[in-house]
Amino acid sequence: MLTVNKKNDDIVRSLMEEMFHIQLKSNNFMRLLTFDEDLSENLVLLMLRLKLFGFLKITQIAEVFLLTPGAATNMCDKLERLGYAERIRLQDDRRIVRVALTKKGEDRMDAIFSKFSDEQLLTITNTLAEINKLFKNIEDIT
Repeated sequence: MLTVNKKNDDIVRSLMEEMFHIQLKSNNFMRLLTFDEDLSENLVLLMLRLKLFGFLKITQIAEVFLLTPGAATNMCDKLERLGYAERIRLQDDRRIVRVALTKKGEDRMDAIFSKFSDEQLLTITNTLAEINKLFKNIEDIT
């Protein structure tokens, strides 16, 4: 752990190194989830979000992935062509389109996590929960 006595440049350099290590480990974890998948990491992340929330609107997808609505639409088009997602128009307002996983998409998400035992999933979940708590501490001091 660093001390306050360290020069500012050293502290900032250490901070940047830690940030890069966290990013690298996060990327490695995503690769672990998707290494034998024929989908990009972003498509897998989108499918995970759809599974978690049930459905999303294109504007929500664009916001979460920091994309234009057109780019978000392209992601959804790919999933739709593969049979993993579908667009659902609301009967009340046909302008509103929700994107949701199909049964095939749900099964694909289940298959990704079936690579892990229940014990491994619990360990991963607890570890990520701890990381989220630590990031909350950072948010609280900034």
